[in-house]
Amino acid sequence: MIFLTGGDVWIMATTLYPSAHLAELFFPITHDEEAMLQIISKIATSHYYQGFETGIIHHPTIAKKISSLAQEHHLHVTQWLTFELLKQDLNLSSLDSELRTKSIRRACELVHMAAECGTTKLSLVSGSDPGDAQRPEAMKGFSEAIVQIGETVNQYEGMILQIEPLDRFAHKCQLIGPTDETVAWMKQLRPDCPNLYLAWDSAHVALNQEDLTESLTLAAPFISQLHLANAILDPQAAGFGDYHMKFGEPGFLTHDTAAHIIHTARNLPLPTELGPISIAVEMRTTAQDDLWDNEQQCRAFLQRAGIA
Repeated sequence: MIFLTGGDVWIMATTLYPSAHLAELFFPITHDEEAMLQIISKIATSHYYQGFETGIIHHPTIAKKISSLAQEHHLHVTQWLTFELLKQDLNLSSLDSELRTKSIRRACELVHMAAECGTTKLSLVSGSDPGDAQRPEAMKGFSEAIVQIGETVNQYEGMILQIEPLDRFAHKCQLIGPTDETVAWMKQLRPDCPNLYLAWDSAHVALNQEDLTESLTLAAPFISQLHLANAILDPQAAGFGDYHMKFGEPGFLTHDTAAHIIHTARNLPLPTELGPISIAVEMRTTAQDDLWDNEQQCRAFLQRAGIA
């Protein structure tokens, strides 16, 4: 897609492709890997999504089938280490060096497992923020962890490592949070971890009390993925924070806000070396939900916001 910016200057707009965040849309059954394989098979033949996101797949046979499906249907695969690390109480930014070493070792094992699925984007978050006094020490430890994990990721052609900044003080209270700090940290780390990118999440940016446009603009050179995530921003309101809620009120993420995010992202210099950038709605389902109906709602939300 091209557009005229003035005079005879034409600029190529960034292409955003729709991705299905299956780890959230089918949250109640993500532990059932055979069921997830069937879901991915259905998504692959939907003729809409060009990528999907899951947690780590443990069964080698299922992982190979997922990889084959992704190759056959030209789908990008994103996998999250976060679920696995949290399940084992691991923390890549822990001030406890023994725990951090154990966490790094497990994360590197998970890289190899992700590769079996044909993963192109391996994703994670930091641990909790220890506060102003100990933050530099935690950043140093987390940086060392990311470099080591990045070295393992580099063994697989086409795979990148992406960090999702969370909110620093509102709800998740994570070490890696505000956009300006994250971008400055990534610039310093890039020489030692050249395949390091940023997964941008609207809910956490909003909970950090940042302007969405300013955050996108600042992070643009590092963004490898976008999440349209909703949150209640009023600290006095019930449900304050990021609970992966449905889009719309009482949260801030309306159709208009999503359309604004998409329009802004398309006109920013996102990393050209990655090709098209994925965008997904992050909405967690419960056992009481009609899971496929929720998927349809998220698909319609993306389409109405401008992802045809």
